[in-house]
Amino acid sequence: MEQLNRLDKNRLEVPIGFKDGMRVHGLIYVNKRLEQLLEPQSIHQVANVAMLPGIVGASLAMPDIHTGYGFPIGGVAAFDIDSGGIISPGGVGYDIN
Repeated sequence: MEQLNRLDKNRLEVPIGFKDGMRVHGLIYVNKRLEQLLEPQSIHQVANVAMLPGIVGASLAMPDIHTGYGFPIGGVAAFDIDSGGIISPGGVGYDIN
């Protein structure tokens, strides 16, 4: 948690450089009480999403964040197709067939 930056009472930043290769920062919408429940692997997944090609803005995570299959559950990201963006099954959900 020491590498995360508290921006305000409801947001934590996963800074670029938390993991090598991050294209954008991560933002986790969580207050101090819920911060205590964050799973370390889900924080790393926010950083992993920030490495994906074509990501726009930031890799986001809502207060219900928990470890998923590559993409954290509660994660949100936008991708620009003209910049080599992707569609991630982990971001869409595996139950959406």
